[in-house]
Amino acid sequence: MKAQTIIVGAVMFVIGVMIGYLGGSSTTVQTAQGPTATTTTTETASTNNVPTQNQLMDIVVESTRHFKGDPDAPVTIVEFSDFQCPYCSRFAVDAGQQIDEHYIENGVVRFGYQHFVFLGEASNWAAEASECAAEQDAFWPYHDRLVEWVAIEQQRGFSKDQLKQFASELELDTEAFHECLDSGRYTDLVQQETAIAQGMGVQSTPTFLINGQPLMGAQPFENFQRIIDSMHDS
Repeated sequence: MKAQTIIVGAVMFVIGVMIGYLGGSSTTVQTAQGPTATTTTTETASTNNVPTQNQLMDIVVESTRHFKGDPDAPVTIVEFSDFQCPYCSRFAVDAGQQIDEHYIENGVVRFGYQHFVFLGEASNWAAEASECAAEQDAFWPYHDRLVEWVAIEQQRGFSKDQLKQFASELELDTEAFHECLDSGRYTDLVQQETAIAQGMGVQSTPTFLINGQPLMGAQPFENFQRIIDSMHDS
């Protein structure tokens, strides 16, 4: 739970000045689609002591439990997402896959995932199940199976039985996985991660931080490409 301890200590310390940074102080959340990008180019803190992009990114990176890609990659992307969000899954199988192929595999991008669950009990179960899979070093394969189920198989409403079936398909230790999921071991972690992201101003899924620059919505790959290339070439 080291990462969760860090997020509580670091983020709660600056939460007052970070409210609204990504999208305002409203606590209303929604799924997001299309070109709703929000960008910030300055690295200078305001007179209200709002953290710079780099400071914000450092805090988020410290709190992110799951990354793929080179830790020394020049560009870091962190996604705030709900496994039941159809736009999140659409991103994962489309633009997300292209980011994998064009940038993660060649060491340009490191990609992280944080839970931002708001679509009911099934979303909580799916997030908790992904953490149970992570205990067996299978967060990303399990993540991919969940998003495929929503985006490709056009299914919604995860049940615990279905989540356990995914673990079996991935040849995880099902006894350990079942015990983890049934125990609610990660319930508090998922809810706390969601609450803190909301406190930072995250209002919709998917939301991304790209080296501290916010981007909202299921954006086409070209929008990510433009930002990544500008940061990588600078």
